[in-house]
Amino acid sequence: MKKPRRLDRPPRDAAGRTPDPALREIDEELRFHLEGRVRDLMRQGHAEDDARRMAQAAFGDLNQVRREMHDAERQRRQRQSRRDLLRDLGRDLRQGMRRLRRSPSYTAVAICTLALGIGASVAMFTVLDAVVLRPLPYTQSERLVQLFPQANQNIWLSRTLGAGTPSVESSTGLSRWALTLTGQGEATVLTVLAVDAGYFDVFDVRPALGRAFRPEDTDPAQSDVVLLSYGLWRSRFGGAEVLGRRIRLDGYLHETREIVGVMPEGFQPLGAPVDAWIPLHIPPGRDFAADSSWYVNSVVGRMTPGATLEQVTAELKGVVSDVAAANPGRMDAEQVASASAVSLLDAVVGDVRRTLWTLLGAVVLVLLIACANVANLLLSRAVGQRQDLAVRSALGANRFRLAREQLAESSLLAAAGGGLGALLAHASLIGLRVADASGLPRVAALHGGVDGRALAFALAASVGSVLLFGVFPAWRTARDAPHTGLHDSSRGGSRGRRSHSINRGLVVLEMALAMILVTGAGLMLASFAALRSVDAGLDARDVLSVRLAPSEGRYAGERARQLWQDLESRVAALPGVTGVGSIQLEPFTLGNWSFPYLAEGVPPAADGHLETANIRMVTPGYFSAVDMPVLSGRPLTAEDRQGAPRSLLINHAMAEELWPGEDPLGREIRIFGSLSYRIVGVVGDVHQHALDLEPLPEMYVPHAQWGPPPVSMVLMVEGPELSALTSAIRDIVRSLDPDIPIPSAQPLSELLDASMDRRRFFAGLLGAFGGIALLLGGLGVYGVMSHLVGTRLPDFGVRLALGAGPRDVQREALLSGLRPAALGLALGSVGAMATAQLLRAALYGVPPVHVPTFVGVGLVLGAVAVLATWMPARRAARVDPLSVIRVD
Repeated sequence: MKKPRRLDRPPRDAAGRTPDPALREIDEELRFHLEGRVRDLMRQGHAEDDARRMAQAAFGDLNQVRREMHDAERQRRQRQSRRDLLRDLGRDLRQGMRRLRRSPSYTAVAICTLALGIGASVAMFTVLDAVVLRPLPYTQSERLVQLFPQANQNIWLSRTLGAGTPSVESSTGLSRWALTLTGQGEATVLTVLAVDAGYFDVFDVRPALGRAFRPEDTDPAQSDVVLLSYGLWRSRFGGAEVLGRRIRLDGYLHETREIVGVMPEGFQPLGAPVDAWIPLHIPPGRDFAADSSWYVNSVVGRMTPGATLEQVTAELKGVVSDVAAANPGRMDAEQVASASAVSLLDAVVGDVRRTLWTLLGAVVLVLLIACANVANLLLSRAVGQRQDLAVRSALGANRFRLAREQLAESSLLAAAGGGLGALLAHASLIGLRVADASGLPRVAALHGGVDGRALAFALAASVGSVLLFGVFPAWRTARDAPHTGLHDSSRGGSRGRRSHSINRGLVVLEMALAMILVTGAGLMLASFAALRSVDAGLDARDVLSVRLAPSEGRYAGERARQLWQDLESRVAALPGVTGVGSIQLEPFTLGNWSFPYLAEGVPPAADGHLETANIRMVTPGYFSAVDMPVLSGRPLTAEDRQGAPRSLLINHAMAEELWPGEDPLGREIRIFGSLSYRIVGVVGDVHQHALDLEPLPEMYVPHAQWGPPPVSMVLMVEGPELSALTSAIRDIVRSLDPDIPIPSAQPLSELLDASMDRRRFFAGLLGAFGGIALLLGGLGVYGVMSHLVGTRLPDFGVRLALGAGPRDVQREALLSGLRPAALGLALGSVGAMATAQLLRAALYGVPPVHVPTFVGVGLVLGAVAVLATWMPARRAARVDPLSVIRVD
């Protein structure tokens, strides 16, 4: 007969019992009921084995019942444990709030300290996230690449690059234009992007209304089409039906264009605003040599799935090499070698990625200093509460409970500091107009201030702060034995040498971090000061720059020359105007024309490739209007007109490059190999784009001997308000032609300042971080010294009572604080020398190890440490011996 199945026994301990008492009770109760049923059946006359089998059949699967009961018990206990944990957590938080309310000054200092550190880190993370971390807002943006980004291309080359790389499934050239919209109310200048038909596949976008460009739209005969942005459609056309309607869009071949579509709302290519899109056009059958359209700014492609940048680069180099071989003299070896593909995000962000990561590292140092300050506050506060904690521990409170209360108090401080820090970050991003003043790419998101991602970072920073400054004091509370606090109370609450060494160690850390951060800030500020001292090459003070946009289709040749002659003569007659001139590209902007040339007596390269130089088209009064020196020869005059011998001026950099040590006057320069100009003068070098960019070879040709009109008029002004002068100029322009818009009118000095926005932003940001570090470091030293002096007042009182002088006591207290500060400065100097190398790319005119900056920062931090230590030391020297001995 088969033996009846018995109840499975749970694991047993050494005594043969179930380890968990609650589970053991369940097993015993099941066994009790089973055995009771067996006994009843045996009294009814059944044999024991039959009775047990019948009892088990009545109960069912006892093991299953047991497992279900065990699971139910475990779930009940887990729920109870969670309820107990939440109850205890709530009690700890309420207790922590009461303690913080009883010490308002301590609470305010701790929260403000954390708010500064967390607020600075949140603001910096928001900038980094907007510029670097967020992917581009396009479908599978990681597949977007920029091809051959080192030089402009003509349309033929840009299309050949995309078509010749099998790993690129679609590509487009991009070319920015400023075209004038007339006939739709007041004339206005639009930012227009000329693109290929593949543009819409590259960015995976389709018009919200109408159609995209077709391949046949790139034929000049059929390229008179335009796509409007959603914003332009709503603002200038009121959202009305516009498909098939023709508008006047002056310039770029066609003066009128048919609207074939409207782009989706919010679509902004590469983060830069665009008002309209037109096709890049090239006559069929053109080749590389015959295509003179060297205005494609960049080529963007979408890689095939699975392709890599290395693969695309290898294919691209092959295409460029073939083009160079088929067109001798058109491309040099450097251009061929530089052919590559880069991630579109990297191309947009450029060289600011490393600097922003460095700044985030700097702000982490600020947060560490803040956490060290709060940790010192908590440790000092724990000393005052040590006797109370010892009594509570002696009465039965376990160490874990005491540590948990300490950690709850730290969490409340971190939560309050994180919330206030997020508010400070939001206010700083909005109030300082970081999006407009930083000069950074992709900063449109900063207009909204702190977003959800930044708030998540603030929460993470708050949690990290608790781990940094709250865990160690809590661990110290749990580690100390109950009787230690009672013994320590007998000597004024001194914690002993080990506790004091912890405070001093935190001072060393704070001063070292402050030295690293303030030195970095000093280097950036010294770099910016060196940049501001650079001679721009012209005088931007008291000069007004007025940009105009006459239609190239309506104003060309003699009509353009007559327009500008009338404009300058009328403006020169305005009160306060002492000089007037014009140039086609405003200084200190990124606009540039660069053309190949052949200089007399300078043979071309062996491969036939011609050098290029920047060309600036000016009117005769330009040089005097901006006080630009003519170093030799003569300036341009009214005699340099159409029909007269072609004349030009070159800058000093071009003269030294072509004819070093020789006189360039009278030499001939041929532009495009056909237009011959004589050099009549040499002018000084101008930092046309930015002060940190070295001047390039430049030629200045007279407007009267060149085709299109200039677009920027500069006026030297004395006396009148610029706003009143601007209004008068607008009236003059309207009287000549109401369809000539004036996109901007601003002092030339503002354009100069704007060219330094990015460096100013970096210097200001790191300077602010350095100032916060300096403040927190000084407060940290003062707080630690004040606490240490307070704990040693009985010792100082005894020494004074035994005959020590106040100066001796003050000197000892002073040295006890300056020693850790000096050690921190020494360690920080070593760290600053290492980390300064990270700022090398962002520095101008200043080496990473700049001795004046290092010495100056060391002296400032040393003075702060002396001041922060002197005040507590002074208090120690003035203690009354009798009062402290009597209290002791």
